[in-house]
Amino acid sequence: MKLERIYTPGLAQVAYIIGDEDAGVAALIDPRRDVQEYIDRASAAGLTITQIYETHVHADFVSGAPELARATGATVYASRIGESEFPHQPLDDGDVIALGNLRITALWTPGHTPEHMAFLLTDPASDAPGYLFSGDMLFVGEIGRPDLLGAEHTDDLLAQLHTSVFERLTPLDDAIIVYPGHGAGSSCGRTIGDADSTTIGQEKRFNYAFRPRNLAEFREAIMANMPPAPAYYPTMKRVNKVGATPLAGVPASRALAADEVAGLIAGGALAIDTRPAEAFGGAHIPGALFAGLGTDLVNWAGWYAPYDRDVVLVLEHDEQFAEVRTELARIGIDRVAGYLAGGMTSWETSGRDIATLAQISTLQLEELLRKHEAIVIDARSLAEWQEGHIDGALHRFAGQIVTGDVDIPAAGPVAIICGSGYRSSVAASVLLQQGWQDVINVPGGMDGWRAAGLPTTTDSAASAAGIAKEEEVLA
Repeated sequence: MKLERIYTPGLAQVAYIIGDEDAGVAALIDPRRDVQEYIDRASAAGLTITQIYETHVHADFVSGAPELARATGATVYASRIGESEFPHQPLDDGDVIALGNLRITALWTPGHTPEHMAFLLTDPASDAPGYLFSGDMLFVGEIGRPDLLGAEHTDDLLAQLHTSVFERLTPLDDAIIVYPGHGAGSSCGRTIGDADSTTIGQEKRFNYAFRPRNLAEFREAIMANMPPAPAYYPTMKRVNKVGATPLAGVPASRALAADEVAGLIAGGALAIDTRPAEAFGGAHIPGALFAGLGTDLVNWAGWYAPYDRDVVLVLEHDEQFAEVRTELARIGIDRVAGYLAGGMTSWETSGRDIATLAQISTLQLEELLRKHEAIVIDARSLAEWQEGHIDGALHRFAGQIVTGDVDIPAAGPVAIICGSGYRSSVAASVLLQQGWQDVINVPGGMDGWRAAGLPTTTDSAASAAGIAKEEEVLA
């Protein structure tokens, strides 16, 4: 038997190839949209992909199930309850599918979504209890969040999640190895562990969700400090139910001269700047939003994902275009007109306006605070904030700054800080686009603040103190 884990950074998403090497056949569980890697890996192992399994209708990335089916002729298996509109074989709880001599059993495990299924892989020729591909229902040390379909569905999904944990998973053999659909960093769970796999026994023993409790207590444990979900998730749900546009049908992109980029922006296109945060701060196209290339790009571009308008990219190096284009396609951002050929150098030499984002060190920030000359916005998650923050800072999560779901004091200057300077650059770029003037980024973030030996507090009254500081600045 072959079992291979294929991890996609940024999305922290995991797909799996499972195969019967004697029969020469393989199945793919939860593929992403760009599928050639899976085909190549299966081929290298002498396997033909004949089956594709979807654990649920994904919210955080474009499913590659339809794309892979078109490329290989494989059958897609998905929950009947999901009512997917692309060609597939509907599955019901308890259905068993043969993959060569292996057996795959569908287990209905609702709660993260109503249709969610886990897949139990067993080998009749082996005494091993099997492998559970748990999708987004069970992670290492965590459980799938039940709030992604909206507040109106959360209570029903919590009840289903409670049933799945105690009536579907708890009775399983402790020795079953669990392979989840995400690793640490995914927003599909609150605090996902970073191990590649776990066991049913480990989760029964150590996962807080498996501690016996009534539904009300379960709800409190699951939903405490749940971070906001990225803004693009509802769009992904709609795309994945229907099936994404084939990659071959996505509009072509190309290198663009500065004149062309300026014309596109004037016509409503959004410039996304993927250079390092320091480069963005030094000079960028007015109105551009920051999402630096790396594991965070796809997550933060998703917070302001412009599905209804064209995108032009500003790169550090032109050769990065294919990588960025692929990253954006994974969350369905297909309207990429192209990239600014020659990067910011070509924009600057064209004589067009540039914008900047002021940068200060943590020591300079501390001086501003002592003089009551700045308001500090902490753009980290609530959990990070509660572990320690600057006395007097205001907590405003970066994602909610992007979506406009929080108020920012209308006084300046406003200094934005996060863990290292990435999320604060994202948030600051949004404020600049909205017309804010006195916006300051703090590169190094709270890591730099602590490294400088500066104090933090966990006082829950700090936000109120921050409001008092705001009033001093306004005065």
